[in-house]
Amino acid sequence: MKLLEERKLIQTEWDNSTQSIENFQKAIIELQKENIPYRIVKKRMITEYAKKLYFTYSLIMDFFLILLGVLAIFNLDKIIKVFS
Repeated sequence: MKLLEERKLIQTEWDNSTQSIENFQKAIIELQKENIPYRIVKKRMITEYAKKLYFTYSLIMDFFLILLGVLAIFNLDKIIKVFS
């Protein structure tokens, strides 16, 4: 096993249109004809949307946490009076 071995990957996306499906089949036939190893990876688009939604949610929540921390620092004297 070579840790620094470099491999090349060609990745393309196919949609569900008729032309795209035909081109996909042609590409598979050409790869098989040339004995080129390949693998088909399927992705559901909902997972990509979920990742973006979660990332946005994380940014918003981090912003609020930072904002609350800043507000707490500016009101530290009032907070100390409440607890003393």
